[in-house]
Amino acid sequence: MTNATKFLAAAALAVASTTTVTEAQTRPSAGYQGQWFTSSDGCSYSRTQAPGYPVSWVLIQNPHHINKPEVKDHCANML
Repeated sequence: MTNATKFLAAAALAVASTTTVTEAQTRPSAGYQGQWFTSSDGCSYSRTQAPGYPVSWVLIQNPHHINKPEVKDHCANML
């Protein structure tokens, strides 16, 4: 293995072992009944639920209608 390959392998391992975006963001509590939720890091989500399925939270790409800032790169698409 060359030094460059070893470096790339170590970098890939370091990135893979860090906390994922979804893990870093908090979900609303189970009893939360609002339509919109903004996480502590500024990502806004809309509540959705199909019959027979649990609640999902989907990222709002343009949350200006709820007076929130634009989406950042660190926001997970779903919670």
